[in-house]
Amino acid sequence: MAKNLHILLLAAGASTRLGQPKQLVHLDGQPLLEQACRTALSIENRGVTVVLGAHCGAIKPAVEHLPVRILVNENWESGMGSSIACGMASLPPNTDAVLLLLCDQPFVYTHLLNQLVAKWQQHPDHIAASSYGGSYGPPAVFGMEYFEGLAALQGQQGAKKLMQQHKDKLLLIDFPEGILDIDTPADLSRIFHETMKP
Repeated sequence: MAKNLHILLLAAGASTRLGQPKQLVHLDGQPLLEQACRTALSIENRGVTVVLGAHCGAIKPAVEHLPVRILVNENWESGMGSSIACGMASLPPNTDAVLLLLCDQPFVYTHLLNQLVAKWQQHPDHIAASSYGGSYGPPAVFGMEYFEGLAALQGQQGAKKLMQQHKDKLLLIDFPEGILDIDTPADLSRIFHETMKP
């Protein structure tokens, strides 16, 4: 594993379309955010920072018992870019790679994250990202040369903007389940259906 890998778990959104904090939706008996944290913590030689924002008072108890660092993005309403920038500004010294992880992709498992980190290690000047739905996005690993670009993201700009700017540096890992995220009640019903399959 990367010697100084740090994981930024983005969980600051208000879940307005869902009508309840998606971070606290229970799947397999655990809040979605706790599951994401435990998956992140399963990666060797890593630190984990969780970036909260909306509903942080209600959400924080779901993960404060875990060995993660919790940040609150006071500008969460401006969009995901501000949460990425908030996390980047607080990276531990000597971090040489960042793995960006979203809290609403319930089918992210340790195996996928290990694949991404291994792919990045083979080509550390590239971006190792996940491929799904005919496109690409997080989870994704960025080396130091992309830190400035991540830190400069604003508003609704997510990490995909940086990936698009460096398409020639993308290394993709197939993750078809990545298209299943939770934004609406219909998404949640579909996720429950998928998790109940034998």
